[in-house]
Amino acid sequence: MIVLESADLTAHILARGATLAGLWLRGHPRSLVLGFADPFSFEAAAFYAGAIVGPVANRISRGQVHIDDKLFQMPLNEGVNCLHSGDEGLNTLEWEVCEQTDVAVTLAVELADYAMGLPGTRRVCVTYALEQDSTLSVKITASSDFDTVVNIAHHPYWTLDNGADIRHHRLRVDAAHYLPVNDRNLPTGQILSVAGSQYDFRTDRAVPVDRPLDANLCLSPRRLNNPRDIATLTGTGGICLQIATTEPGLQIYNGSGLPADGPPALPGQTIAPFSGIALEPQGWPDAPNNPGFPSILLKAGEQYHQQTRYRIARDALDRPEIATSMS
Repeated sequence: MIVLESADLTAHILARGATLAGLWLRGHPRSLVLGFADPFSFEAAAFYAGAIVGPVANRISRGQVHIDDKLFQMPLNEGVNCLHSGDEGLNTLEWEVCEQTDVAVTLAVELADYAMGLPGTRRVCVTYALEQDSTLSVKITASSDFDTVVNIAHHPYWTLDNGADIRHHRLRVDAAHYLPVNDRNLPTGQILSVAGSQYDFRTDRAVPVDRPLDANLCLSPRRLNNPRDIATLTGTGGICLQIATTEPGLQIYNGSGLPADGPPALPGQTIAPFSGIALEPQGWPDAPNNPGFPSILLKAGEQYHQQTRYRIARDALDRPEIATSMS
């Protein structure tokens, strides 16, 4: 277990899956992300808790990707879809620790040509760093020697108070549009206004726990050079999470499918349906099969770079105002 510690935060990182296994705010008794009492339970869990997922996160229709007019077949692990690059994705791999200090660690992994069905010998690096203002920064880079596709996501489940589920959490997201999905949870190709939908979080409101939420909110038409504030999640005890990211999308999953009979959780936690919410900055899902979506193509010799900052504020009122339109 890799332990990072600053004046306000403590983070536990596992090399397997480059996983955020726990995150504690000084003075708060529970981890702010779901985790397991036994670190080996992360290997058996099927819901990606805290892991880095990819090299192509989210769903790919039929697992098929065209790159330079050539068809590549990814593994199918969700019916006829590929989810998070299959059952041997980044979350299952043992990452190498490259650098480590008291407050930061960099891990890396290399993917062989055609691993997960995709071309290119690829190197992926992630740096977790505890910064000022009770902030956890996650920086991810990737490179390839062949044209390929990359859409990496960090997949923690947030739980900010002492309740058994997230029914009292409130969420606000800077997104005026979302991607509706079909019965296979694949985007239909439409980009719709959130107005009148269950994905309208432009004003602060409670996270629903009476139905599944699992869709992409459209933050911008392309990846940004620098992170911008896009979301705020607030618990009942005055703790709030402020998310800033470079990514064009935010997948919202309210944990409806979390198991009720999983391994024992971290102290004070329960793992069950709706016990945590995943807020995953990433590219838009199934982008290679939807020409109108932001591209996830990574050209040979270029570098993929994303950054997300999670700021933990003790006072729910201590948060920035965010806009309400896709820029």
